[in-house]
Amino acid sequence: MGEMATCGGILPQWNPAISVGDPRLDHEHQILFEQIALIGTLTDSTPTPAVAAGLDRLLETLDQHCQGEERFFSATDYPHATAHRIEHRVLRHLARHIRLSVGVAAEPAVFRLSLRHFLQAMIEHIIEIDQGYRPYLER
Repeated sequence: MGEMATCGGILPQWNPAISVGDPRLDHEHQILFEQIALIGTLTDSTPTPAVAAGLDRLLETLDQHCQGEERFFSATDYPHATAHRIEHRVLRHLARHIRLSVGVAAEPAVFRLSLRHFLQAMIEHIIEIDQGYRPYLER
């Protein structure tokens, strides 16, 4: 898997090996990875308008993607839909919380750590959790 270096660590890049097998969902995952990588390049700076704008775009994309994925769950017999929806809520909550803290972060190091944890959680969700519905796309 390709990786993107940031001062805060290494973020993997999307590649076909983590495809879920649906062109629309894979395209959305690729866009999410690109947005995560862009924000990842900013994680060692203080909270800035660029970070805020990147988080705004990521949150909008994440909201749309989660809604689409959840519509897919309703059209299949994917048995983990409820848990997956909860995972989506957690990620969206984290994203909103971090976005709101951009303008009020008293300690930039804490903000950067929270941001890196969130970006890592997003990547792990796509790479690990989303792979769970792949077999249900193939039916």
